[in-house]
Order: sequence, then structure tokens, then C-alpha cells
Amino acid sequence: MKIRVTVKRPYGDIEVEGDSLDEVVQGLEAFPEWLVVIDKMMSTTDTGQGEKLSGIIEVSSEGPQLTVPKDRVSSKEAIGLLLYSEDPNPLEPKEIGALLSLSGHGSAGYGSRLSEMRREGSIIKEGGGNRLSVAGKKWIEELILKLKT
Repeated sequence: MKIRVTVKRPYGDIEVEGDSLDEVVQGLEAFPEWLVVIDKMMSTTDTGQGEKLSGIIEVSSEGPQLTVPKDRVSSKEAIGLLLYSEDPNPLEPKEIGALLSLSGHGSAGYGSRLSEMRREGSIIKEGGGNRLSVAGKKWIEELILKLKT
């Protein structure tokens, strides 16, 4: 009989499997070390993000601010760009609202957009904040390329 333990991560499931309980326990003992390695590999924290976002996001003492006109990005895209600029740190909903307002993209419905983005899999709730999922990062990276052309 096989014994399997599944751990859910933002990018997918990781399974530890063994023929006996002792094998699974040994696998789980090494798991924290592997989890760090896997998370680092899956993380797309790029040191060139500032360059990627030039002309789209400007960093001020109050935080990142969108420099793109409101008519060029939707509310979801604006939220995604702000989350991307702060990656890997999550932003609380009230922080997102304040940054949207500072950028001139304020919207009373941004909380609903956050809920929609979570349902779509673009963002992940982490503690009291939100951050982009791997799929969300890819979506925003494609948006950045579109905005730069």
C-alpha cells in the first residue's frame, strides 16, 4: 500500500509518497529544505523589475504609482501592475485602494475586482494581503510588453 501526502502550493501540488509510514516520514523530514529550493525556482522575483516597469510605474515615498493613463488599463490591470511592482510582498486591500487613488485610478469597486482576480487565479490571498500568482505574473508581464509598444 502506497502512502501519499499532498502539499498545496500557489504553483501546484507537491506530493511525498512512500511504501511505508517510515518512508513518508523521512520524505517529510527533508521536505522543508526542498520546499525552499522549489519556491525559489518558481519565484519570478526579477531584479530588473524596475527597468521592466519604467514608464508604467513610478516609485515615490508613498509607494508605487501608475503613470499609465486610466483609459489604457482596466481596474484589474492597474491592481495587477501595483501587485507586480511590490512582488513578492503582498499588499493589503486598503493599501491597494490607497495606491490606486494616488495614481488617479481610484475606484469604489476595487474590492470586487480583487475577489474576481482571486476566483480567476490571478492573485493569491496571503495573510491579510494579496500577491500575484504565477499565472498572474505571466499575465502582467504580457501586459507590460503590450503597454511598452
